[in-house]
Parts: sequence; structure tokens; C-alpha cells
Amino acid sequence: MNMDETKLYSWFLGPKAENADMLERLVLEALRDCVFWRRNFHPEDDIIITEKVKREDAFQDSQALVRQEFLALLANLKRDIPFYSPRYIGHMLGDQLLPAIAAYFAAMLHNPNNVTLEASPITTRYEMEVARQLAGLMGYSGETWGHITSGGTLANFEALWVARNLKYFPIAARDAARALALEELPATLPAGETINLVTADDNWPLLNFDTDEALNLRSRLYTAYARRRSDLPQAEIKKQVDRLLTAYGISGKGIQRFFSELGDEKVAAPLALVPATAHYSMQKVIEALGLGKEQIKMIPVDGHFRTDVGALREILLRCADERRPILALVSVLGSTEEGAVDQIHRLVELQAEMRKQGLAFYHHCDAAWGGYIRTLFFDEQGRAVKTPSAIREITQTWPSDEVFQSFSAVHHADSVTIDPHKLGYVPYSCGAIVFRREEVKELITTEAPYIFDGEERRDRPFIGRHILEGSKPGAAAAACWFAHRVVPLNQSGYGLLIGASIRSAQELYYRLGQELAPELAREGIILRILTWPPDTNIFCFVVNRAGNKSLTEMNRINPFLREMYIGLGCALENLMVAARGRGYEPRLVLFPSGGKQSLVARVELKPGGAAEVQHYRAIGERHTNRSAYDRARDLAPAIIETFNKQALSRNATLLSFSAGASEGKIFAEGTIEATAGYIAEPKLLKDSHHWFRYSLEEVNEKRDGLSVIGLGMPEWQTRVALSLPESWLGDFGKKWLEATENGDG
Repeated sequence: MNMDETKLYSWFLGPKAENADMLERLVLEALRDCVFWRRNFHPEDDIIITEKVKREDAFQDSQALVRQEFLALLANLKRDIPFYSPRYIGHMLGDQLLPAIAAYFAAMLHNPNNVTLEASPITTRYEMEVARQLAGLMGYSGETWGHITSGGTLANFEALWVARNLKYFPIAARDAARALALEELPATLPAGETINLVTADDNWPLLNFDTDEALNLRSRLYTAYARRRSDLPQAEIKKQVDRLLTAYGISGKGIQRFFSELGDEKVAAPLALVPATAHYSMQKVIEALGLGKEQIKMIPVDGHFRTDVGALREILLRCADERRPILALVSVLGSTEEGAVDQIHRLVELQAEMRKQGLAFYHHCDAAWGGYIRTLFFDEQGRAVKTPSAIREITQTWPSDEVFQSFSAVHHADSVTIDPHKLGYVPYSCGAIVFRREEVKELITTEAPYIFDGEERRDRPFIGRHILEGSKPGAAAAACWFAHRVVPLNQSGYGLLIGASIRSAQELYYRLGQELAPELAREGIILRILTWPPDTNIFCFVVNRAGNKSLTEMNRINPFLREMYIGLGCALENLMVAARGRGYEPRLVLFPSGGKQSLVARVELKPGGAAEVQHYRAIGERHTNRSAYDRARDLAPAIIETFNKQALSRNATLLSFSAGASEGKIFAEGTIEATAGYIAEPKLLKDSHHWFRYSLEEVNEKRDGLSVIGLGMPEWQTRVALSLPESWLGDFGKKWLEATENGDG
């Protein structure tokens, strides 16, 4: 990591909370500022919570309950997932930006509701600014529309909601024009032909308008009706046109009535075209929009998990022959499982080809994961880079020319989903949707007279009338806005951060593919990289035994390998620590014998100076007495002090509490629950104990793994245990759970 990249470390709390002092200062500053604000807001007002009230027993009891339950909450939260740790990569999220956490906390104290500017005069403006920033990040210019959502699912919903209403908008515009007694309403079809919408009886051309042409119909209706009714003020013109567009549209009539009155047997049911890698929210969205899951057409993907453009072309041609409207085409910029990026530039070319044949459709890009990767496509001055080489200076070999073209073509999509709570590293929940044209919001508008009325709606931002959600947290907008202030949306900010993650993916690929895979192959295990080169900072690999064709067996291998490598890693770590503690300088050599399967590593020792090594002393003392606990006897202070001395790191904390206290009960319940879950997986339990040596013969033969010798039992118990056959030990998992439940182990 070069000197410029060290600033990345200042942006996070850190896996060991290394920047805790900074976050603590910011949070305390926010709290004190809010307290000062409250105390100085109309200082002439009476104090409600007086010191006398605070001394009342009921007040004291209530606060004691708060403290007690808060400690229980903190204890429970420690059982959560360690997303912040580099050791944990099980989900598509990591640590949060420190400035985003601080801003979320600060805004949360004010509790703004971004449904309207009236309820959130500051954070609504932040949200609108974030929307403009993300629209610019996608390459949009001009008058765009966007806002923060609860997540990618809701963003995808709004995109397809708009797409559905837009698909049938020309029909509503035609019927509204006829109701307004207009003689002409010109429109241009995708192939270039101009028609008079008023006299158009064939619905098929009306269901194949370009997005821009369909969105322009509202303003054309205003103009045409104003010419016919020059006596009416402009506000009344718009009011009458909007009322009729709603009345004749699919959102006004509802799906059943709309299609019943349309009564066009020459037009088939519409389809939403979605790649097989698309997020599962797409199915929920289509069902919620009343179209039914049968109207989703899954597009096959190629060997790189991208939309198969050839297969899509065949589907589109078939739809044209069947006169089947395309509600929307969904592309993916970073799929959930594979991080795959569709060939957006080729989809755009195919869309243009289909237009010439009279088939037009809305294009939505789901960039929930890949949206922020676009920050690598802007230099430190915010200028769009022209070639992939300008990015490779940061990311080594990424992107390929094809991936560069795909990311560069995103601005052709009509809308894009982006999730700041993914690669924006902003706290949940914070998704976003941006639209290329601002006019789309009128397609899903719902008035709320109790909030604003009349002209005031146009003068003050009222997000709620154009989105699915009502109340929404201003804290999310503040967190995202502040994160963008500290970490710019270009190569000097997010690009630097995400570029480092792409390099890490490349390094992991090299280690797996070039070092680990050959060794596993000698053991009859195949490790295959599925997505290389990766389209983003995610790649997939699969592990299987040579010749195995059973999915069940392949899935069984994973816990076995996990236990094997974690156990070996811990053993090697102990050897290295112990060697330094005994005055040696150790050197670790992995797979020193090539194809010899049994020798995984060798620790070579040479004399070195005596050193005080952290945790060295703990190795010899680290064991568990599996005999029953004497719960009637309290721990002596000297024992507790000895335990505390083991916490050598300032980041380690030793918690002690009574078994009868609420914290003790929570700990006990959690331990039992975890044990039960562990032994409920037979394969996991078996693989976990694969390395346990039950007899003295096994200990001498294998000379590896764990055995009863290291359990800390008295010598006579150890000898008896070593002499018993393994079959005499019974159901180990059942006995383990019983001992845990009884507090005996």
C-alpha cells in the first residue's frame, strides 16, 4: 500500500476498533451539540424533568431497568455477524465508513422524516443532492430524478412500476386526447414514422414507443389543449390533462379494468426480460405489480454468468412476431452471487436494432452492487476517463476492455438501482434509484393534500408524492451525503477504496489458483475458478473430489476442508508463537515436500534472541477442564485476576457475571442454542471430530490433531479414556449437549 492509500485506514473504525477514539469524539460531539441545542431552544420555557422528579423511586427504577436491558442488548449484539472483520467474507457487505456512522448518529438524534421538506428541511436537501451525485456517477446529465430507498428491492420496484405505467402511457395519452376533443397529437415511432396519436387505432405501435417519446406526450398534450382552450389558464390546462391521463391510465383504471376495456386480442400479454442471475426481488416486484410471475422471462446466461445476448435476440424476435410487448429489459451490473457484469454496450446495440424493427422497451440496470465501482471511471478532478489503462494504474489488470465498455454504457439505461449500503459502505438501510428523465416521477404521483396544497407542491420538495414509501429516515441521507463529502466519488475516494478490493480479489485468485489448487489436485480434490477474470471484486470457485458427480457429496466437502485448514492454521500459529517465546527465529515453509500429502508445512528454527511474545504463556495453560463445574463455589479473586492478565491486548475485554444475572442467563441460553445448532448437522459434527484422536494408538500413529491428552483431566482419567474403544464413547454430540444444558461442560 502506497502512502496515498494509507488514508483508507482513516475512513473506518477498523477490525480492532483502532480508530475508536475518533468515532468516540465525533459521537460525543454530536450528542453534546444536540443537548446544547435543546437546552438553548427557548430557554424561557419551564424545565419538565426536574431534579426532584429524578429522585423519585419510580424514575430511578425506570432508569435502572434501562441500564440493565441495555447491557442485555449489548450482550445479544455480540452474537451478531462480524461483518467488520477481514476474516468474515460470507456476505456482500463489510465495515461501514466511520464518517457515515457518525453522521447517521448525529442525524438520528434529530429524527428527520424525509417524506417532505417540511418534516426534514436539512436532510431532504441532502437526499436530493445525493440523488444528483449518483445520477452523475451513472453518467446521466440534465434534469434527472432519484432518491434514497430502503434498499435495492424497493429501487427495483419503483423502476418496474415506472416501466409498467410508461408502457401503457401512449394509450392513455391517445384516449385523453380524444376526450379533450383534440384533432391531432403527433408522435414518432422508433423506426422514424410519424403518426397522429388521436386517429391511431392499432395498439401495437403505441406499445412500442421509445422512453423519451412516451415521456414527451404529456407536455405535447398541454400544448395542444392550450391551443384549443386559450381561454383557460395554464394551471387549469395542466390540471385537466393530468386528471384525464390518470383516469385513462393503468394506474387509474387498475390492471383488470384497463385490459378488459382495451380488449385487444391481437396483442399478447407483456413480458419482463430478466437474466437468470438477477436478484430474486424481480419476481416479487412483478407479482406486486399485478402482472404475475408467469410474465417474467428468464434470459439464459453465458459461461461468464452474463446475459446471453444471442439468446436475448432470439427472445426479442419471437416477441415481435407474437406482438408481445416488452415491459422492460433488466440488465445487471454486478450480480449477487457472481459479481458478473452484463455486456451493457451490446444490450444497448441490440435495443437499437430492435427499435428499427418496431420493438421498443424500457431498460433498467440493477447496479446495486456495481454502481459504486463506477467511481473508478472518474479521475481526481471528476472527469470521465477515456481508456481502461487510466483505471489499471489503480487496479493492475482490471477492467478488461469488454468490462470497461459495459460500465461505460450504463448511462444508456433508463434507470439504475444503486445501493450505498453495499459498496458505498453506508449503514443500513440505504439504497437508491436514479432515472435518466425527471418526468418519470409524474407516472407514479400520488397527492397528499394534508401535507401540501396547490402551488406549494411545486415550490417545495415533496419526495413522498413520487415514491412508494411514505415516512423515511433522514439519517440515511445524512450518512450517505457526509460519506460522499469525505470520500469523493472518484479515483481519489471510493475508487481508491474499491480498487484496493479488486486487487485483493486478484491476489486471492492467484493464491487459490496457482498455489492451493495444485496441492489439492495431488490429494484428489479439484478447485475450479468459475469467474475469471472477475467482472468486479467478486469471483467464485468450487471445490469437488475428482470424479464425484454428486452435489450432496460436493457440498459435504466444504465443512471438512474448513475444519481441516482452520485446525492446521491454529496449530501452525501456536508453533510460531511458541518458537519465538523460546528464543528461536521460526521460518514457515508450506508444502515443503511437494506431492507428499501428509506434510503440509514445516517450521524451521534457528537461534534468535529471547523475546517477550504476546500470548506465548497462554499456550501451555490453554485447556478446558471438562469435569462438572462446582457452581456453588465462587471464583477466588486471584483466579479472576489471573484471567484478566491473559487479556494482553488493549482491544480485549474480559467480562465476568453471575450465572443468575440476566447477562449470565443470556450467555447460557446462547451457548446451548449454538451447541444444539452445531450438533444438528451430522456432517459438520463428523468433520469437526475428524482430527480428534481417541486412542493412544491413534495418537502415536497420526501424531496430529487433538486428543484426550490435552483436555486437562487428571492422569488416571486420561489413561482410562485412552484405553477405551471409540465405540464405547457413545453419541458424542448428545453427551456434549447434555453436559452444556446441565452446566457440566
